[in-house]
Amino acid sequence: MPAVTLLAPITGRAVPLDDVPDPVFSGRLLGDGLAIDPSGDVAVAPVAGEVAALFPTGHAVALRTDSGAEILLHLGVDSSRARGVFRPLVGLGDRVEAGQPLIRLDLEALRAEARSPVSPLVVLNAGADRQVEVVADGPVVAGRDAVCRLRERRKGDATP
Repeated sequence: MPAVTLLAPITGRAVPLDDVPDPVFSGRLLGDGLAIDPSGDVAVAPVAGEVAALFPTGHAVALRTDSGAEILLHLGVDSSRARGVFRPLVGLGDRVEAGQPLIRLDLEALRAEARSPVSPLVVLNAGADRQVEVVADGPVVAGRDAVCRLRERRKGDATP
């Protein structure tokens, strides 16, 4: 599998998954990656692929790349009950390009209605043969800055 580079899905500040105030994400129960403390109001595709899942509330979207990697973007923590915050710009099954707008959000409403606006980006199916390498720390711009790389695990790499 060739390396897959994930771009920032939203403008803000990259933070480690350890800092996400939810044990499902901070404990890496869904997968490895990072999170963004957003300052922007448009979530974009971090990579080209197909919209494999789009939650009805618009708070989360999963993409499947051509190489089979499944990437989840979850906007905010405990944000699934927030009403009128998210406006999806794509539909299930749509083909998207890296940097293409996926979801518009009302950032102030997200801050008011969710436990946290911090938005995890995780690789759901890295498995034993692939490794997620976080390459961003600090400010990132949506669709421009690389935040993670998914690459084949080589002999001698530390286990997750």
